[in-house]
Amino acid sequence: MEKQCAMCGEVKPATEFYKEKRVADGLTARCKYCTREAANTSYQNRKEQVLAAHKEKYCAQKNRASSLMKNYGITIEEWNQIFAAQNYRCAICGSKDPLNAAQNFVVDHCHSLRHVRGILCSPCNAMLGFAHDDPNVLWDAMMYLLSRPVGETIEERKIRHGYKSNETRKNPAKG
Repeated sequence: MEKQCAMCGEVKPATEFYKEKRVADGLTARCKYCTREAANTSYQNRKEQVLAAHKEKYCAQKNRASSLMKNYGITIEEWNQIFAAQNYRCAICGSKDPLNAAQNFVVDHCHSLRHVRGILCSPCNAMLGFAHDDPNVLWDAMMYLLSRPVGETIEERKIRHGYKSNETRKNPAKG
């Protein structure tokens, strides 16, 4: 299927148009190139205005301060004091890496009593969340880990049971 672009007038394959469910043929009136050019031109004409709006709206430090106060009742200075007292590490595992996309450590807090306990990396915070902040669940998990014998590796078990992976089946020289 081909279509004529409403902006440049060229007839192009359907793949050169963005999908648009609201129109009969399911494609935008302008081709992808013309759509990008129009968006770029519009942005360039309003660049200062757009950047000013984004800067005001998304000032990271301002948002962080507001979020800390709103959610935990602490200031950035208090957050920094807590983190410094932990030697700038996760209070549980001691990691210096927050291990999340935002690259920020998170505030650990008691959901029922609503008080701040410390600053954690994301995996440790998730661990507490999955355990519902229940020390008994965490204790049972620790006992489980400590009580299980090391024994065979997964690979050794597979061999013992005669399991062959797809890679081994495709390339018998490896198996």
